[in-house]
Amino acid sequence: MAAIVEPVSSRELECRKICVERFIFAIMYSVAAQYVLLTMFLLLVNFSVLHPIGWLLDSFRLLCSLSTWMWIMPLISAVIVHGIFLAKSYLSGVTYCPTRFQQIYRTIIQKWILLVVNCAIGFLTAWLYTRFLRDEYRNLFLPAENGKYILNEKYLFLVLGGTFAGVYFFIKNKTEQASLSFPVIQQARYQQIRSQLYDIVYRSLFKSVVPTLIYTSFFYTFCCVYFRHKVTALFQGVTLAEESSLGSFYSILIDIRLLLYCWILLSQILSNMNLMQMLFHIFLTEYREFPLERSSMVTDSEVTLTEALASKQILIVQQLAALNLFTIAEDHDGTRRSRLYALSIPGGHPYNWRLVSGECIRLIRHFSAELSKSIEAASSQARPEVNKLRPTASGDAEKILMKQYNESYGIRSLSSFAESATDPASKPQPSNICQTVDRRLDVLRSMLCSIPGIYYLFGEPKTAKPCYLLASQSQQIVWVSQALASLAAHSIAEDQFGVVQDDLPSIIRTLLHLKQTVDKVGSIQLDVKKVDRNYLALRAAIRRSLYRITYAFADYLIDIVLEPNDIKALQGFINYREV
Repeated sequence: MAAIVEPVSSRELECRKICVERFIFAIMYSVAAQYVLLTMFLLLVNFSVLHPIGWLLDSFRLLCSLSTWMWIMPLISAVIVHGIFLAKSYLSGVTYCPTRFQQIYRTIIQKWILLVVNCAIGFLTAWLYTRFLRDEYRNLFLPAENGKYILNEKYLFLVLGGTFAGVYFFIKNKTEQASLSFPVIQQARYQQIRSQLYDIVYRSLFKSVVPTLIYTSFFYTFCCVYFRHKVTALFQGVTLAEESSLGSFYSILIDIRLLLYCWILLSQILSNMNLMQMLFHIFLTEYREFPLERSSMVTDSEVTLTEALASKQILIVQQLAALNLFTIAEDHDGTRRSRLYALSIPGGHPYNWRLVSGECIRLIRHFSAELSKSIEAASSQARPEVNKLRPTASGDAEKILMKQYNESYGIRSLSSFAESATDPASKPQPSNICQTVDRRLDVLRSMLCSIPGIYYLFGEPKTAKPCYLLASQSQQIVWVSQALASLAAHSIAEDQFGVVQDDLPSIIRTLLHLKQTVDKVGSIQLDVKKVDRNYLALRAAIRRSLYRITYAFADYLIDIVLEPNDIKALQGFINYREV
């Protein structure tokens, strides 16, 4: 038993190493991005038209000084912590939570940690960048007469602005889960970083205008009235420059340079946060080739394509394997496809094809079964209950009059009494008691769910499970289904041994069953079925795969052993009537 469990854990460990390597590179590039953003900030705040050479030399001298490298260490530490948190969330993937209460319960600690880390990055970025401004913007206390100090509200305004930027970014991205969206066209890492860096920095300059105005109003409403008095109370000998909150707000509002610094600071922080997510996205979606089989050139620690497709716990590796298989199937050079169609030496068995195709069929069938169950549950939940016929008022009145008449004349139903005494069904049975308890519990549950807010927190939406399956697993199913169809189509010219022909009926039957299951999604009223790109992409991929198989094997469909229902289902694709 231990011999069976150990290889599985070792394969999972190797899959985790693939992700860890990409996480490390993403964190390293995020740390390097801090110096790039700091360089841009120094060039902006020290800009001088009259002295361009001195402007560039002073900026780079500040960047390369030892004090700058010491001041930036706390920010780099916070960035590394944030990167580790992002890596953990991407590695765990998207988890299904049937109710909103479970979702809140499972993610509340992570959300709080993420909020604290975002606030720390915003605060440390503001603290670091204010080191390079004038004295009136980089010191918390300014000297005054009689050896006293006054609170520098301009510095307080900038530092709290950085913290506000971290909170603003958390609120804007709190509903997003750690899911990956692979690009349609794979580009080199350098090209993606270069294009995304310019786009993120440029867009952040415009997107930070509204947060700057919101923060200025927030600072006047809360900080000027309450927070600045608390800060001065912590230090002895520190007074306020302006006793009036309105005067303090007016002094900040007329300082155009201060507002400009705050706008640039917020744009830099938003750029930093978006840039970190972009780097993780680029490195995790980078294309990777997996070996098709184990040979003398492949070490035992290397993960093969079949093992990567079977990695359920790490969906990132499974998606990379599905993308690799799709690339092999669609490649103009059929070198790697020929290795799939090849027979083993010695033995002459199609091990490579059987392993890969078997794993792909298993993935599709598992997804189809899970989606079918979720659709049935949603349909039964959405189906209205049939109202039972209730007694009318006239019928109740007749029964009451009949009962009064019988009691007045002493008439008793002896036959019914004897029948009930001898009938064992009239006695209370344990099953009847359990059914009664279940009905009462259902009534109590429906009463509780009718209370406003109870069903919102503890009720499971009917479309939760289908949407989760489409969001988390549809991408690899799209690639795998199209890869199987492409490999089957290329096998006519490239498969010299006919290894695909034996599994072709199973592939067609699996794709047809998946098509029928996905078509049922349209029968239930999904909240996002009209606009969900995962549903539309999966639906189009299945039809594209079936069209490709029927077009390639149009002259041989009679010879393929198919069931009558499968042949009937393929008629729409044969006649080009499926849309």
